[in-house]
Amino acid sequence: MKIVKVEAFPIQAKPIDTRPYWGSRAWGSERAAGQAELSTEYPVPLRRRFIYSQTIDTVVVRIETDGGLVGWGEAKAPVAPQATAKIIELLLTPIVMGADPREVLVLWERMYAGMRVRGHRAGFYLEAIAGVDIALWDIAGQAAGAPISTLLGGKMRESVRVYASGIPSLPLEAPDEAIETLVEEARSLRAAGYTGVKMAIGRGVRGDLRTIGAIRDAMGDGFSIYADAAGVYSRADAMRLGRALRELGVGFFEMPIPPEDVEGYAELAQGLDIPIALDSIMSRHETVELIRNRAIDIVQPDVCRAGGITECRRIAELADCFGLAFQPHVSIGSQIHVAASAHLAVAMPNSIVCEYWIGKNPLGPAVVETPVELRDGYLFAPAGDGLGIRIKPDVLLSHVAH
Repeated sequence: MKIVKVEAFPIQAKPIDTRPYWGSRAWGSERAAGQAELSTEYPVPLRRRFIYSQTIDTVVVRIETDGGLVGWGEAKAPVAPQATAKIIELLLTPIVMGADPREVLVLWERMYAGMRVRGHRAGFYLEAIAGVDIALWDIAGQAAGAPISTLLGGKMRESVRVYASGIPSLPLEAPDEAIETLVEEARSLRAAGYTGVKMAIGRGVRGDLRTIGAIRDAMGDGFSIYADAAGVYSRADAMRLGRALRELGVGFFEMPIPPEDVEGYAELAQGLDIPIALDSIMSRHETVELIRNRAIDIVQPDVCRAGGITECRRIAELADCFGLAFQPHVSIGSQIHVAASAHLAVAMPNSIVCEYWIGKNPLGPAVVETPVELRDGYLFAPAGDGLGIRIKPDVLLSHVAH
């Protein structure tokens, strides 16, 4: 069996939701618009202006074999998907062309080695590798007549509990009516079957606590709340906020400070009772540095960003050796992203929960024949061969950027 064709499609789908992506509302240009360049805050505002696209962006990878098998993968590309697609076309395709797609580990190592000497250990290059890797696993599963979860060693559980992602926090001066709107959104999510929600925080310690406190009061202790600060806080504010979040029963504190500050993560992880999670992990090499420094409690790699199924498996297993939990990060993306995450979540022994984006998604169930099953707040790994979802190419590729 040999690979005869590799295609990478930059996707920019027109949003169908009435509101911008929750991350953009919390940490994007809307939040930054009223902030001064000079500030007594740390990190300063100009370091907290994250780029978000006006469209739903990703890269879809299609790999074909000489026997007619077709595998689909996805490379995370929330902005500039054309750049990631070009990396796949110009750098990764020559490496995998003509190879046996079932040799996923060999091909992963060859792809990663290709730019190691230049320091490309994160970002666009690892995301590009992820897209190819997932497509290879899809083919390997089809060739074996088994789902990816079986190739990973089998299901440790039939499904994984998901939390709804997400609700943005509000600044302290927000009117009571705005807080009540968020509370009603949380109530509607519970009515839809979700047992928990992740909130995009970072609107000031007092603002975050006011918002989370209102949702906790309305939802009670039986509803899980998680918090993602996107690295906007200083060590001191994160420590103060983390203690208060624990008192409110928040389940984990995600990216409380900038991810480069490993020493700061160690200070927080060792000084707080609330588990510290990080979603910007790109490889097992970053993971082992965090573990050595006792700087993390939950590893939270994104399968479409952190090198695909091959590397996320190794991250999860490495974490498990040190008694740390694993949970897939799943933000904006397509059903390929959701399916790959579900297979990992049910197969890894240290999985606890899985993220699930609740926005109306043009790249969601509409692009597949058999959508990934979400029932009563639990995500089920597809039972079909490979990823177990049948792509509708005409629908998915209608969103290709031109």
